[in-house]
Amino acid sequence: MQIYVNNRLAALKQGTSFEYVSENRMFSGSDGYTLTITFPLKDCPENLAIFGHINRADVAAQKVIFDCEIRDRGFYKFGSITITEISEAEVKTQFLEGRSEQNFDKTFDKVYINELDLGAPPTTSTSQITPSNAWHPASNSDRCVALPWVNDYSGNIQNLAEYVVDDAAQGRGHFEWNSEKTTGLSWQPYLLHITRKICEAVGYTPDFSKWEEHEEYKYLLICNALPHAWYMPGFANALPHWTVEEYFEKLELFLGGEFDFDHRGKRITFAFTHEVLADKPTVCIADVVEEHSTEVKVEEEDCDYSEAKNLVYKDCDHEMWKYYSCDWFIEGWQNRVVRYKTMSELLAANRGYRTWRGQRGRNAQIDKLLYAEDCDAYFLIRTISRERKIDFSPGLIRIYYLYTCRLQPVNLFGGRIVNPEEDADSEEIEFVPAWIDDTEEKYGRVLFLSFSGYDEDTDTTSEDDSDHPFLKTISDSTLAAGEKEKKSEYYDRIYVGWYDGANHFVGNHLPYPNVDDIAIADDWSNFAYVHFSLRINNRLTRRSKVFHTVEPKMKTTFKFLSNTIPDVCSLFLIRGKRYICEKITATFTENGMSQLLKGIFYPVKD
Repeated sequence: MQIYVNNRLAALKQGTSFEYVSENRMFSGSDGYTLTITFPLKDCPENLAIFGHINRADVAAQKVIFDCEIRDRGFYKFGSITITEISEAEVKTQFLEGRSEQNFDKTFDKVYINELDLGAPPTTSTSQITPSNAWHPASNSDRCVALPWVNDYSGNIQNLAEYVVDDAAQGRGHFEWNSEKTTGLSWQPYLLHITRKICEAVGYTPDFSKWEEHEEYKYLLICNALPHAWYMPGFANALPHWTVEEYFEKLELFLGGEFDFDHRGKRITFAFTHEVLADKPTVCIADVVEEHSTEVKVEEEDCDYSEAKNLVYKDCDHEMWKYYSCDWFIEGWQNRVVRYKTMSELLAANRGYRTWRGQRGRNAQIDKLLYAEDCDAYFLIRTISRERKIDFSPGLIRIYYLYTCRLQPVNLFGGRIVNPEEDADSEEIEFVPAWIDDTEEKYGRVLFLSFSGYDEDTDTTSEDDSDHPFLKTISDSTLAAGEKEKKSEYYDRIYVGWYDGANHFVGNHLPYPNVDDIAIADDWSNFAYVHFSLRINNRLTRRSKVFHTVEPKMKTTFKFLSNTIPDVCSLFLIRGKRYICEKITATFTENGMSQLLKGIFYPVKD
């Protein structure tokens, strides 16, 4: 075995022995690392040439890191070696590789995304761009769009445009900016564009080719925006106060992918986890050492395997969230569900409730929960507006209200529940579906946004002058709020939707990003599947599908013989049964790696 430190061959301590641990990042978020490797210093010119210049006091005060290679026949790893302890006689180190090295590096732990220069939209002037171009991603190089949105504090529609009829007979027309209410534009950037800009802002080159291959991910839109009247067009201003490290960790969970950082080459690459796993061949372990065959225990603690945890969106306080995520409601109303084989059957059976006069009968259909099996989705009938009507009949005048109803999907964004126990571990996704809601009939459904001010100051509008709120500068509001541990932000999460420039069943209504994966025509005559789904509770979609379901409380230890360390992220076949590996430990001496390996595994459910 040979160990090179900063391209120099290091001398090993006589009788040296250390363990190398290869971890499955789906358990710990780490890759490979060693326990302590000790190098001699006293009377060792080779190692003094490598480590001798180190000031002993500096070792305790800061991280001392070197490039390192470990070579042994079929085993090769390149990473970093960090000093944990040093004396005149010897130096103790730990080797880190891949994600373990990345986790140890703190390059981005104090760099905040909303303090970076992430660029600005092409223009904020309505005279320089038409609505059709502002609403089409290709017209803006897939960087951003200026979709209409409602400021929840003022109720005003930002980026408002009016439909102008060109040819009534042919039903043709175009949109023009509302000259009174739209004095300037605010923009929403695409998630892929902002992620690239973050990489560039910190001096790294992104390789997101795997991301770009999938159109449904390419057109994910960050809906966070600020009113044009605030004169803060920079994209970073509307982002949460997350560090770069936090941003990529949260984004991995949302996308179901892996970002790998090459700090030496200053490069960031991305891959989807399910594609990485699909490319790995099954590993068959035949040489199990019988006397150490298995040690099976029923563990009380939870399994750290990411796919054994529940996955949920972080709760939001906007009006639509009660419809978006309501596992409790679906569970409690199972005895009041009307089930249909197809979405078409559900629409046909309930189309008469598009308008409703408010009448109710016993066990009325309008009060039921509706389920379509082919799209695995629940719906309820929701009233969204009403009109006062007068019914003139012979000898009778009756006043009533005619309600307009929407077929509202419910719990589309409920959790991916792998373990239904109340105390089961859950991971929260902080890229959450945007709030899409109804406005007046003229404009249709629109994106809604609700934001706070810096340092919790939410007084950003005035009731008597909501179009022109009294603003404070960031420096003034920060000082007035007093000292805090960190700056706050206008948004504490990132709201996302899917928008490729084409909306389903919009007609002359304003465009909006899709969050529901089922678009239903306003008259309930038809429906369409949107190209992308933000759902994580649909067992049929790739985003929510669990790749391998394990027995989380059945931890199995095998000792086996092998000349190499198998890929721990592969599926393992041991004695005819499938397993997922948590980690494999190998012992190294100056003579190389021992063939006796120890692995911790969880059986895959059949």
